[in-house]
Amino acid sequence: MNSYDIVVIGGGAVGLSLSYLAAKKGYRVALVESGHLCSGATGRSAGIVTLQLSLEEDVAMAAKTIELFREVGKGFGTEFYRTTGFLTLVPERMLEETIEPLRSNNVGYMVLRADEVKRYVPFLKAHDHEVGVLTSNDMVVDASEMGRAFRYALNEMGVSVIEWNGRGAIHVEGGEVRGVMANGQSLIKGDAYVFAAGPWNKTLLGGLGITGVPLTVYKCQVVRLCAERTLDYVPFYVMGEHLYMRPDGNGTSIAGNGYARVVERPEDAMDGLEKEYVQHIAELLAERVLDPSGFRVCGGWSGPCSITPDGYPVIGRIPGLRGAYIVDGLDGYGLMRAAGVAELALKAVEGEELPKYSAERFKGREEQEELVVELHSV
Repeated sequence: MNSYDIVVIGGGAVGLSLSYLAAKKGYRVALVESGHLCSGATGRSAGIVTLQLSLEEDVAMAAKTIELFREVGKGFGTEFYRTTGFLTLVPERMLEETIEPLRSNNVGYMVLRADEVKRYVPFLKAHDHEVGVLTSNDMVVDASEMGRAFRYALNEMGVSVIEWNGRGAIHVEGGEVRGVMANGQSLIKGDAYVFAAGPWNKTLLGGLGITGVPLTVYKCQVVRLCAERTLDYVPFYVMGEHLYMRPDGNGTSIAGNGYARVVERPEDAMDGLEKEYVQHIAELLAERVLDPSGFRVCGGWSGPCSITPDGYPVIGRIPGLRGAYIVDGLDGYGLMRAAGVAELALKAVEGEELPKYSAERFKGREEQEELVVELHSV
C-alpha cells in the first residue's frame, strides 16, 4: 500500500511518538526516515527525560512522554529506559519558582536541605543557600533500544516504517505535497504530511523554497566522563552553572550545559566536541564536584538542535505548502516533550487550530537575526 492518512517524515522521538499515537487512533500511517530510527538528533541527545522544566506546559508534555514510553516499553517487551528520578539544585530564593510548574501539574516532589543532597548525589557540592528538588518518575532513555522498541510496536500496529531512505525526494506540485519518494522506487502518498525531522526540517523546507518557518540550527555537545569506580547517583542539574550530569553505566557519566553555537546546516553540528567546551565543562565540575580528580574526560559527541525566534515550538500547518504540517523548534528538549508535541501535531492534522504554536506568528519576522533562547530549564 502506498496511500496513507498520515505520512510522518522523520523517525526520531517526535516522529515515532506521532506515528504511534496516530496508529492508536486508527489512522493509516507511514513513517519515512532517512537513516535508521533515532539516528538523528534523538540519538545524539543526553537521553534525559525529566519533569523538572520551567514552563507548566513543558512539564505536562514531559509527563505524557514518560507515560507513552512506559506504554511502549512494557506493552511491546523492550524497556528502553531506566526510571532514575531527577534532582535540581537551586538557590533557596528560587524554590517557589522551581516547584510551581510541578505543583500545577500535580507532580510529586521532595525539597532537600543542602546537607541532604549528598544522599542522592554523594559527590555533588551543595552550598548552604541552596536546596534540592527531587522528583521520582524521571527517566534516562537508550536511543538505540528505543528505536528497536518503537520499530516493533509500529510494525505490530500496521504502520509502514521505511528506513534508510536517504534524502528521499518530496514531490510538490502547485504548492501542495503530492508524495515522498521511498528508496527511489515508489511514491508514498498521504492525505497529510508531517515534517518531524527535527533540525533537518530547515534543510527540507529550504529545498522546497519554503521560508515561512524561521528556524535556527545550533550545535549541542555532550561530554562523557570516566571514573575509577561505578557511581550510583540520581541525574541532576545545577541551576547556577547550568550543568547537568547523569550516570551512564560502567563508571561513566554524561555531562553538559546550555552552551550553543549557531550553524548553517545540521551536519555542521556533528563534528564532535570543541576543546573550549570540554574545558568549560571541566571548570564547572571543578566548582561543583567534591573531588574533581576522580573524573576524567573520555569521549563525547555533538549533534544539532533547532529553535524558533521566540523559543516556543512551531506546530501546525506549513505556510505556503498545502497538506503539510510541521513540529519543530524544540530547543534540545525534543526527547523530553516528544509525546506532548506529537499529540498537538496530531490535533493540528485533525483540524484544530493552535495559534500559540502556529508558524503564522512569525509572519514578517522570517529574516531576523538567528538567536538561541533558553526558556525550558530553570
